[in-house]
Amino acid sequence: MLRQLRNSRQQTCKVCGRPDKFNFRVPDEVWASIIPPELQTKVVCLYCFDEFAHKRGKDYSQDIKTLYFAGEQAIFEFSVVWGKGATC
Repeated sequence: MLRQLRNSRQQTCKVCGRPDKFNFRVPDEVWASIIPPELQTKVVCLYCFDEFAHKRGKDYSQDIKTLYFAGEQAIFEFSVVWGKGATC
């Protein structure tokens, strides 16, 4: 997993062009309902994913269980603590 996270930082978002340093996963059906068809097989950063979800009124807060940030100096693991559908 560590190697996969380090390699992910070399990817760039095909929407905004920024380096994609966040590694996250959502179920295929969630991805398909949020990301436009022409981008569904491309790298989309979390920022752009969130923007698409917001524009479509989709709550994905329960669909990301773990989020990784792969920086130059360290890798961090985050968990969702708040979202429209979260029960905090």
